[in-house]
Amino acid sequence: MKSKTLLLLTIVLTVFCMTKWGWAGPIRQVDAQTLGTWMGQSQKVTVIDAGSLLACLDTKIPGAWCLPCDHEKGAAFFSSLPRENKIVFYAANQPLDADCDLIRQAQDGDRKDLYILEGGLTAWRKAGNPVVSEKRIPRIALAAVKPKDLSAWKKTVNNPLVVDIRSPKAFAAGHLDGAVNFPLTRLHVEYAEIPLDRTLLMVDEDGTGSLLAASYLARKGFPNVRRLKGGMAEYRRGTR
Repeated sequence: MKSKTLLLLTIVLTVFCMTKWGWAGPIRQVDAQTLGTWMGQSQKVTVIDAGSLLACLDTKIPGAWCLPCDHEKGAAFFSSLPRENKIVFYAANQPLDADCDLIRQAQDGDRKDLYILEGGLTAWRKAGNPVVSEKRIPRIALAAVKPKDLSAWKKTVNNPLVVDIRSPKAFAAGHLDGAVNFPLTRLHVEYAEIPLDRTLLMVDEDGTGSLLAASYLARKGFPNVRRLKGGMAEYRRGTR
């Protein structure tokens, strides 16, 4: 009886984890301390930042691969890895999308040891683990617009344009009036489509990625760039 109860509990927990993350196949969570232990013990672990290429090159877990969710050659990459490797996915400035195609490619390749790093890069750093930078984007001191001042800001600046850098799915679920969607994962290849003569307001989910995006665009020659303080999360709190 006890063994049947344990089996049922295991099944329930597995379904819960899969439902929570939206994944169709077996994938588990791993905390930062455990991942650090695996890497410190030289276990066979492949770590992948599946978020924004810009954010990954700016700051990442040592040895991590920068492979965004829309990476087209994921199947070939996963087939080249030893079968015994644990594969850990994370993102730097945003939660991983539940429809991340890269993870689905790993699942389609029948990989068994798939994990999501709980808390992403933020949790990794809070645990005291090291990070490295391949191509650091110097931060620029840029003004932040408070959500309560958004309407007034639009009226006082010349030709404002709200640029939402969240995923298309998050954007479709709700965004600021008049905003255009340039996901951070594609910003490095699509930034030229943003008009140079507009006053930009960069918007993310919680304020952690907008400074990176704004600094990147400023260094690309955009003269007027601002960011929404606290992102959409703070905006929603202020409008309840």
